[in-house]
Amino acid sequence: MEERTITIEIPEVLKKKLEDDCYYINRRKRLVKLPCQTNIITILESYVKHFAINAAFSANERPRHHHAIPHANMNVHYIPAEKNVDLCKEMVDGLRITFDYTLPLVLLYPYEQVQYKKVTSSKFFLPIKESTTNTNSCDNQNYLQKVSVPWQSGITPS
Repeated sequence: MEERTITIEIPEVLKKKLEDDCYYINRRKRLVKLPCQTNIITILESYVKHFAINAAFSANERPRHHHAIPHANMNVHYIPAEKNVDLCKEMVDGLRITFDYTLPLVLLYPYEQVQYKKVTSSKFFLPIKESTTNTNSCDNQNYLQKVSVPWQSGITPS
């Protein structure tokens, strides 16, 4: 089987931050206090809001490439992917699920994994459960908070 490699360009600022995190966590055994103020849910919600605002402001703009969208797809309900807020929410929720799944498996250093296991076994940090009385509660602001553990994705070294 042929082995393929993927090259990912990482900006120097991010490389430096990752190197610092590696040093402080693995050598100095300094862990982040949990739960973090800014967790992945907050970041993802901010992105969805940013996307929605940009999509709303650009809704009145004319498409730049008239020929790029075939006339067969031009119906009143068609929303281009770059302006589709519902598609953005789905993508962001997929990222959250992926992050929550990979966090304990591959994203944490060994010392962080110990901390993660300790925190996840605590009764203080229980997942938020969606209420059974409100079955259609996928509003913009609270959707991601209701379907995720609010502290879990907040493990980011500072």
